[in-house]
Amino acid sequence: LTPHIAQQSVVLSINNKNYVFDAGSRSTANFVSEGTLEAANIEAVFITHTHSDHIGSLGELILASWGRGRTSSLPVYGVGKEIQNVVDGFNLAYKPDREHRTAHHGEGFFLPENGLLMANVFKVVENELLIFKDSNIEVYAFNVPHGPIHGSVGYKIISGNRSVVISGDTDLMESYEFINGIDVLIHEAIIKPVSFAVSQSAKRVGNERISEIFNDINDYHANLIDYENNPGLLSRLENIELGLLALIHIIPDKDNIIVKRALRQFKSQSSHDVVVADINMVISLPLNSKEIMIKWVLLIA
Repeated sequence: LTPHIAQQSVVLSINNKNYVFDAGSRSTANFVSEGTLEAANIEAVFITHTHSDHIGSLGELILASWGRGRTSSLPVYGVGKEIQNVVDGFNLAYKPDREHRTAHHGEGFFLPENGLLMANVFKVVENELLIFKDSNIEVYAFNVPHGPIHGSVGYKIISGNRSVVISGDTDLMESYEFINGIDVLIHEAIIKPVSFAVSQSAKRVGNERISEIFNDINDYHANLIDYENNPGLLSRLENIELGLLALIHIIPDKDNIIVKRALRQFKSQSSHDVVVADINMVISLPLNSKEIMIKWVLLIA
């Protein structure tokens, strides 16, 4: 619905290794354009759920990584048969591409198996599950309410004394006690009164499909600001210790003037430091420190 905005993807980078959380459409182009990130050095991809705006660029991501010299298949972590189907589907769709490139350049340059995605399936039964660990980070998965989507999770990432939580797509959670003390919470948000207004406006002008979408979309996203006795992220996080809240996946479009006003209201009322995440925003967390630095990468065409 917002074609000018790259869809969901967050990259954690440490010691020249990159960890990708979701890979929505157009996100690979941004990744490759960001000069400090090397696509060949993607260690793993972690998918929160299999909605298209979180997986649409997986094929381009492995192609970019393979083309730049990766030396193994690319692990993709996610829940159950859904992530297995996604990985199998992308591998099948890109099979002719891999064969053509190998035939053209030779196996010494384009080894076919290095252009494959590799599913790593897990299931979170309760609380948090450690799904990945290497010398840089530990990644824990936790279930989130995003029904009727199967296998929706968020991720907690620990590196030394620093920590990040990525909510993925989720309805408002009953409790956020589990993130107490986190450095950065990257959380989705919907401004429900504005979304309802969009739905009603679309219906008045005869656009029934957009009206239905913006009505239904309220069912499984996290309301931002409390209204009419409906709780929002604002009150849920009130007593939670948090270094920075980065709002992402904002509905409706964050460039809308009414949405901008609501975001300013949220910032002014929140007890936390709040930033609206944007394309090519970089949040730096130096190890052995409490410092949080935010900058934007300037891309030169």
